[in-house]
Amino acid sequence: MAPIEVLFGALVLMFGLVGLVRGFLRELGVTMVMVFTLFFLNLVDELVAKGAARLAEAIGGQSSPEQVALYTCSVYLLVIIAVAFASYQGETLSFAGGVPRGALGVVLSLLTGLVNGYLIVGSLWYYMDKFDYPLKWLGFSTAQLSPLATKLLPLLPTAFLGQEWLLGQSTLLYLSIILLILRVVR
Repeated sequence: MAPIEVLFGALVLMFGLVGLVRGFLRELGVTMVMVFTLFFLNLVDELVAKGAARLAEAIGGQSSPEQVALYTCSVYLLVIIAVAFASYQGETLSFAGGVPRGALGVVLSLLTGLVNGYLIVGSLWYYMDKFDYPLKWLGFSTAQLSPLATKLLPLLPTAFLGQEWLLGQSTLLYLSIILLILRVVR
């Protein structure tokens, strides 16, 4: 199997191509939803861990750290995938206005699609790494990470954007507010 950073890059590129087709105003709606989702997941981190531990106890009687990691990681992955699917499916949240014509419109659409790919695929990778790749059937493990993958880990969205910045708040909060203001102001 290819290294995880190759899969990550290919999927981000695929999202960039989707962004080209959908246009940058629709892609900004997905960006806003994903940033809010990542902020929300940062807020409920402890609750998810406690819930996963209880679920592991309820299912298996006695929970092992591996089971708790698997359940916790699965919750995060399912939420991110479900939100991304809902954001792209059917009538989506889009920003008002006209798409710039020509090269500027193409570049904005591609860049916004790439950002969405970074947010979605990078968050999936972040949570798999955080819980030591509990989905063994995917074929990834911490021991198999290349030096490039190790250098990319701190740049993944939740690790990078989830850092506390101003007034002890996550950067995701400020990005969420900025995107909401841009959506409302038009």
